[in-house]
Amino acid sequence: MTERQGMPETMRRTALFDAHRALGAKLVPFGGFEMPVSYTSILREHDAVRHRAGLFDLSHMGQFALRGADVGAWAETLTVNLVANMKPGGARYNIFTNDLGGAHDDVIFYRLDAERWLLVVNAGNAEKMWRLVSAAAPPTIDVVNNHGAHALIAVQGPRSLAILGGFVEPDIDLAAMKYYSCVETRVRGVDALVARTGYTGEDGFEIFCDAEFATNLWDALLDEGRAAGLEPAGLGARDVLRLEAGMPLYGHELTEEITPLQAGLGWAVKLAKPSFAGRAALAAQAAAGSYDRIAGLLLDGKVPARSGYPVFAGDARVGEVRSGSMAPSLANRIIATALVAPAAADLGTRLEVEIRGTRHAATVVPLPFYKRPR
Repeated sequence: MTERQGMPETMRRTALFDAHRALGAKLVPFGGFEMPVSYTSILREHDAVRHRAGLFDLSHMGQFALRGADVGAWAETLTVNLVANMKPGGARYNIFTNDLGGAHDDVIFYRLDAERWLLVVNAGNAEKMWRLVSAAAPPTIDVVNNHGAHALIAVQGPRSLAILGGFVEPDIDLAAMKYYSCVETRVRGVDALVARTGYTGEDGFEIFCDAEFATNLWDALLDEGRAAGLEPAGLGARDVLRLEAGMPLYGHELTEEITPLQAGLGWAVKLAKPSFAGRAALAAQAAAGSYDRIAGLLLDGKVPARSGYPVFAGDARVGEVRSGSMAPSLANRIIATALVAPAAADLGTRLEVEIRGTRHAATVVPLPFYKRPR
């Protein structure tokens, strides 16, 4: 395989690629796409989202259109959370699980009306999830893969409402929208789905539209939002933001081997449902209660903990780090998530993380690490 400045030639590009390059973004491979990891610096972009607003291109995420009267009932056979009781205009976090209870992917369902739905999956899992969904769909349900053909732009931060308010149709009251809701409208004359969702721990909105309109919308948002502090933000800042907010990242806190219960997502696992993939395994795991689980760690020092670093309680290895970063929202303390034995997950437990051969003290703390002011 030949490479282009360190980038595999097979990398795809979102509709906003030229806009990112014009802004001087540092581009990296992610989920099969060339994506901006940062434009200025991760710290500056993190600060913009926490205190003003950040603009993200999330068009690499997989988007599947689902249509049919039975979508909700069918989807419940593949996922841990309820789907069929969603009302039009609703959005809901969910997880597709395998027969052993591990996670195929964590996703969001959006219900647009009685028969139309949107399913958004992680970019790195888009092909796997398309194979799963398309193979499992009965003849009564139409499924369309819009991965890469539709764009997704997110405005996240405390000023996101004020910034986006001037872009939607006047009959849409964004302030009245509940968290995890959506509405079909027009954004600067473009048909779009606007959802009050996001993965940063801040208030914000996500805008779904056809890829051909994405650049004009991105440019307009930046031009008119800069006065309110809006800045483009990359995946580097998004990863730190989601970790501070205690939100799992697939491949880290969730995998085919790590179940939603282990990831601390038991609130989404509805074992009262009669049947879904992995239900028996998850029910047995819940009943036993002796499973390794994700815990939040606050390290004493300033050395970052990275994924895969071993975690110890005394001389016993009790787990490993799944994500780690400096946390600007916590006075630059070092935070991490770790998959650890149940006895090591109790709040206040003192543990050690081995970083390049040296043990660094850490304390188990509640998740999330950060909650936005109300």
